Amino acid sequence: MISTRLLSQSAAKSGLVLCAMLMCLPLAAVAQAFSVKTMPSDQAFLSALDAADAAQRDLQRGNATAYKAIWSQADDTTLIGGFGGGVEKGWAKVSQRIDWVASQFSNGTNTIERLVTRASGDLGYVVQVERIRYQVLGQAKESTRDYRVTMIFRREAESWRLVHRHADSQMMKQAP
Repeated sequence: MISTRLLSQSAAKSGLVLCAMLMCLPLAAVAQAFSVKTMPSDQAFLSALDAADAAQRDLQRGNATAYKAIWSQADDTTLIGGFGGGVEKGWAKVSQRIDWVASQFSNGTNTIERLVTRASGDLGYVVQVERIRYQVLGQAKESTRDYRVTMIFRREAESWRLVHRHADSQMMKQAP
């Protein structure tokens, strides 16, 4: 009786261990994929990132035209801007927000530190730190902002388009 019960307990433990291992394998693969800085082999994606950088510099000089041109005009486009506020969803709202942002900048410049860049199939993303120097219209004093940024791109009609941007200035850890 005791040996049968020990065998049952041992089998149950083995089953739990096997089940736990099978459930953790996908998590390990995801963790590994995100823990390594990778560069996509897709040259078109890298070119799209260069275009986004140039368009952003134009935006920080007060001109929204080039920046708006890199965005998808689809209804699922979203923007969580570095100046705060809610989530803008859909091209009409995102476009209005970009125009407003351009009106806040003049004489801007930036440096970008890419942390992770990845593209696969029709999706790509970049995680980066942006350090922006600019003037607020009507003010002589230079302003600075540092942002943590995540951008998601989608291949549309053979070109990469920005479909989501999230920027925030929470650069320092904060206690709860």
